[in-house]
Amino acid sequence: MILNAFHLFGAALAFGTAFSFVFILYPGVMRLPDPTARLQALAGVVKFYNQFYLLGLCVAFMTGAFRLTDLKILFGGGYYEALGGLLLWKFGLTMLIFLVAGMQCFGQGLKFTRMVSGVIPADLATQERYARKIRRA
Repeated sequence: MILNAFHLFGAALAFGTAFSFVFILYPGVMRLPDPTARLQALAGVVKFYNQFYLLGLCVAFMTGAFRLTDLKILFGGGYYEALGGLLLWKFGLTMLIFLVAGMQCFGQGLKFTRMVSGVIPADLATQERYARKIRRA
């Protein structure tokens, strides 16, 4: 029972963080008129929210894996016939979510924080052009 609560907590944390970033924080940051201030605000938001997003994903993934072991014991030999198709879709979606999260957290997020700290040159116009291309696709 406690494992289910942690699983729901992890999923709620991940989805809530992603929702608030995409629909609340990102549009608010993009309204800033100064590109430098926009980049600094975006880097700060990404640096703060990536931790909670990845924590939620990892908690949901690990508690799901623990629960999966219990289900295998419970169903015995009929486990794959009963849940195989459904879990195949769930694992595929989980893999896709982890790939997107990794790209966002360690790709763009790391790049923004490095730009703000001066480790790499800050070319916000190019980054915004990429973002517009992704939005149109």
